[in-house]
Amino acid sequence: MIQIGAPASTLDTPIEHLSACHRRIEQRLDTFIRAAAHLETDRERALAAIEHSIRFLDTSGVLHTEDEERSLFPRLRPRLSPEELTYVDSLESQHDEAEAIYARLKELIARLAGPAVTPELVHEYLRCAESLQSLYGAHIRSEDEILTRLAKTLLAPGEIAEITGEMRERRSR
Repeated sequence: MIQIGAPASTLDTPIEHLSACHRRIEQRLDTFIRAAAHLETDRERALAAIEHSIRFLDTSGVLHTEDEERSLFPRLRPRLSPEELTYVDSLESQHDEAEAIYARLKELIARLAGPAVTPELVHEYLRCAESLQSLYGAHIRSEDEILTRLAKTLLAPGEIAEITGEMRERRSR
Protein backbone atom coordinates (compact mmCIF):
# COMPACT_ATOMS: atom_id res chain seq x y z
CA MET A 1 0.00 0.00 0.00
CA ILE A 2 1.28 3.45 -0.87
CA GLN A 3 1.26 5.87 2.02
CA ILE A 4 0.69 9.53 1.18
CA GLY A 5 3.73 11.62 2.02
CA ALA A 6 6.02 8.60 2.30
CA PRO A 7 8.79 8.17 -0.27
CA ALA A 8 8.15 5.42 -2.78
CA SER A 9 10.04 2.26 -2.01
CA THR A 10 11.12 -0.22 -4.62
CA LEU A 11 13.73 -2.91 -4.79
CA ASP A 12 16.01 -0.23 -6.26
CA THR A 13 16.08 1.24 -2.75
CA PRO A 14 16.27 -1.96 -0.71
CA ILE A 15 16.70 -0.40 2.74
CA GLU A 16 13.62 1.75 2.22
CA HIS A 17 11.81 -1.26 0.76
CA LEU A 18 12.51 -3.26 3.92
CA SER A 19 11.17 -0.43 6.05
CA ALA A 20 8.04 -0.14 3.90
CA CYS A 21 7.51 -3.87 4.31
CA HIS A 22 7.49 -3.28 8.06
CA ARG A 23 4.40 -1.12 7.60
CA ARG A 24 2.69 -3.92 5.68
CA ILE A 25 3.59 -6.45 8.37
CA GLU A 26 2.18 -4.13 11.04
CA GLN A 27 -1.06 -3.87 9.06
CA ARG A 28 -1.38 -7.67 8.93
CA LEU A 29 -0.72 -7.97 12.64
CA ASP A 30 -3.41 -5.37 13.29
CA THR A 31 -5.79 -7.43 11.16
CA PHE A 32 -5.17 -10.48 13.36
CA ILE A 33 -6.12 -8.45 16.43
CA ARG A 34 -9.16 -6.74 14.91
CA ALA A 35 -10.48 -10.01 13.46
CA ALA A 36 -10.65 -11.56 16.93
CA ALA A 37 -13.58 -9.29 17.81
CA HIS A 38 -15.58 -10.76 14.92
CA LEU A 39 -14.77 -14.46 15.17
CA GLU A 40 -17.94 -15.31 17.06
CA THR A 41 -20.31 -12.94 15.22
CA ASP A 42 -18.99 -12.89 11.63
CA ARG A 43 -16.57 -15.79 11.52
CA GLU A 44 -16.50 -16.13 7.72
CA ARG A 45 -15.36 -12.56 7.12
CA ALA A 46 -12.98 -12.62 10.08
CA LEU A 47 -11.35 -15.81 8.82
CA ALA A 48 -11.10 -14.36 5.30
CA ALA A 49 -9.25 -11.33 6.67
CA ILE A 50 -6.99 -13.56 8.74
CA GLU A 51 -6.28 -15.80 5.72
CA HIS A 52 -5.35 -12.75 3.65
CA SER A 53 -2.83 -11.75 6.31
CA ILE A 54 -1.47 -15.30 6.50
CA ARG A 55 -0.89 -15.35 2.73
CA PHE A 56 1.05 -12.10 2.97
CA LEU A 57 3.22 -13.26 5.86
CA ASP A 58 3.84 -16.65 4.24
CA THR A 59 5.09 -14.97 1.06
CA SER A 60 6.27 -11.39 1.41
CA GLY A 61 6.98 -11.80 5.13
CA VAL A 62 9.22 -14.79 4.47
CA LEU A 63 11.03 -12.91 1.70
CA HIS A 64 11.51 -9.95 4.02
CA THR A 65 13.23 -12.12 6.64
CA GLU A 66 15.39 -13.76 3.97
CA ASP A 67 16.34 -10.31 2.64
CA GLU A 68 17.57 -9.33 6.07
CA GLU A 69 19.23 -12.59 7.09
CA ARG A 70 20.80 -13.54 3.75
CA SER A 71 21.58 -10.18 2.19
CA LEU A 72 21.67 -7.37 4.73
CA PHE A 73 23.02 -8.92 7.93
CA PRO A 74 25.98 -10.71 6.29
CA ARG A 75 27.14 -7.49 4.63
CA LEU A 76 26.85 -5.53 7.86
CA ARG A 77 28.53 -8.02 10.19
CA PRO A 78 32.17 -7.36 9.16
CA ARG A 79 31.74 -3.65 9.89
CA LEU A 80 29.93 -3.84 13.22
CA SER A 81 31.24 -3.23 16.70
CA PRO A 82 30.84 -6.06 19.24
CA GLU A 83 27.74 -4.35 20.64
CA GLU A 84 26.26 -3.97 17.16
CA LEU A 85 27.00 -7.63 16.39
CA THR A 86 25.12 -8.59 19.54
CA TYR A 87 22.26 -6.41 18.35
CA VAL A 88 22.08 -8.14 14.94
CA ASP A 89 22.28 -11.54 16.67
CA SER A 90 19.31 -10.48 18.81
CA LEU A 91 17.35 -9.58 15.67
CA GLU A 92 17.92 -13.06 14.28
CA SER A 93 16.82 -14.58 17.59
CA GLN A 94 13.69 -12.46 17.48
CA HIS A 95 12.99 -13.77 13.97
CA ASP A 96 13.16 -17.32 15.37
CA GLU A 97 10.92 -16.42 18.30
CA ALA A 98 8.41 -14.76 15.98
CA GLU A 99 8.36 -17.84 13.74
CA ALA A 100 7.50 -20.03 16.74
CA ILE A 101 4.68 -17.74 17.85
CA TYR A 102 3.43 -17.48 14.28
CA ALA A 103 3.37 -21.28 13.93
CA ARG A 104 1.25 -21.47 17.09
CA LEU A 105 -1.03 -18.75 15.75
CA LYS A 106 -1.57 -20.72 12.55
CA GLU A 107 -2.48 -23.80 14.59
CA LEU A 108 -5.09 -21.78 16.45
CA ILE A 109 -6.43 -20.36 13.19
CA ALA A 110 -6.88 -23.88 11.84
CA ARG A 111 -8.91 -24.70 14.96
CA LEU A 112 -10.97 -21.52 14.50
CA ALA A 113 -11.94 -22.74 11.03
CA GLY A 114 -13.35 -25.92 12.60
CA PRO A 115 -16.94 -26.52 13.64
CA ALA A 116 -16.71 -25.29 17.24
CA VAL A 117 -15.47 -21.82 18.11
CA THR A 118 -15.52 -21.27 21.83
CA PRO A 119 -14.84 -18.02 23.66
CA GLU A 120 -11.81 -19.76 25.19
CA LEU A 121 -10.39 -20.55 21.75
CA VAL A 122 -10.97 -16.99 20.56
CA HIS A 123 -9.24 -15.72 23.72
CA GLU A 124 -6.27 -18.05 23.17
CA TYR A 125 -6.03 -16.89 19.55
CA LEU A 126 -6.16 -13.23 20.62
CA ARG A 127 -3.45 -13.70 23.27
CA CYS A 128 -1.20 -15.38 20.69
CA ALA A 129 -1.86 -12.66 18.10
CA GLU A 130 -1.12 -9.98 20.72
CA SER A 131 2.11 -11.75 21.64
CA LEU A 132 3.20 -11.77 18.00
CA GLN A 133 2.21 -8.13 17.55
CA SER A 134 4.11 -7.12 20.69
CA LEU A 135 7.28 -8.94 19.66
CA TYR A 136 7.15 -7.62 16.11
CA GLY A 137 6.27 -4.11 17.27
CA ALA A 138 9.44 -3.75 19.30
CA HIS A 139 11.48 -5.59 16.67
CA ILE A 140 10.28 -3.37 13.84
CA ARG A 141 10.79 -0.14 15.79
CA SER A 142 14.33 -1.24 16.55
CA GLU A 143 15.09 -2.14 12.95
CA ASP A 144 13.60 1.12 11.68
CA GLU A 145 15.68 3.16 14.11
CA ILE A 146 18.95 1.24 14.44
CA LEU A 147 19.33 -1.27 11.63
CA THR A 148 18.29 1.21 8.94
CA ARG A 149 20.82 3.75 10.22
CA LEU A 150 23.58 1.13 10.27
CA ALA A 151 22.78 -0.01 6.74
CA LYS A 152 22.65 3.51 5.33
CA THR A 153 25.87 4.46 7.09
CA LEU A 154 27.97 1.36 6.53
CA LEU A 155 27.00 -0.11 3.17
CA ALA A 156 28.60 1.07 -0.06
CA PRO A 157 26.50 1.74 -3.17
CA GLY A 158 27.82 -1.44 -4.78
CA GLU A 159 26.64 -3.49 -1.82
CA ILE A 160 23.22 -1.87 -1.98
CA ALA A 161 23.08 -2.84 -5.67
CA GLU A 162 24.03 -6.43 -4.78
CA ILE A 163 21.24 -6.54 -2.19
CA THR A 164 18.81 -5.27 -4.83
CA GLY A 165 19.91 -8.05 -7.19
CA GLU A 166 19.51 -10.71 -4.53
CA MET A 167 16.07 -9.42 -3.56
CA ARG A 168 14.98 -9.49 -7.21
CA GLU A 169 16.33 -13.03 -7.58
CA ARG A 170 14.37 -14.21 -4.53
CA ARG A 171 11.18 -12.76 -5.96
CA SER A 172 11.68 -14.30 -9.39
CA ARG A 173 11.63 -17.87 -8.03
